[in-house]
Amino acid sequence: MNTIVINDTTIEILVNKIIESTSDAIVIPTNSRLLPSGVVRCEVLKSAGAQVQLECNRIINKIGVISTGSAVITSAGELKSKHIIHVLGPNMGQGKEGKKLMLATWNSLRLADKRNLESIAFSPISMDHVGFSPKISAEFMLPTIKKYITEKPRTSLKKVELYLPNLPEYKEFERVLDKMKEN
Repeated sequence: MNTIVINDTTIEILVNKIIESTSDAIVIPTNSRLLPSGVVRCEVLKSAGAQVQLECNRIINKIGVISTGSAVITSAGELKSKHIIHVLGPNMGQGKEGKKLMLATWNSLRLADKRNLESIAFSPISMDHVGFSPKISAEFMLPTIKKYITEKPRTSLKKVELYLPNLPEYKEFERVLDKMKEN
């Protein structure tokens, strides 16, 4: 576990499954139709129960598809968290992937802030099955989180966690977090 505090918000990285989070909201990657895909999303939806996918289906029926960088929120069903933020990160090869990953991260934080949530837990966006390395994911997500907190000193968010599935991925995020501590 490694942390940094910016203003009154703690950013923490840890090795664990996102379904174990007790944060107000967890952030998971999605596709444009909010359907099950990827290891993390499928595990979360299975653990949350059918209600969450029904909510996703209602959102899609109302708005159509979501675009890269967009985030929507549902209940968390049977999970320990209260909400799930479903975010569409970029695929490698789309062009401007870094900018799109930053947008996806920013929009997830903004959505949590709009709901006055105090804690949010991210699963790395775009790392599951779309080609982003842990290094690239860390180098875009963590600075975006720092920038959001710095530019929004009155944010409702008091804790931002990043759940990494294993130690090698954790080490990449830790390297970036340690650099942030120096600046």
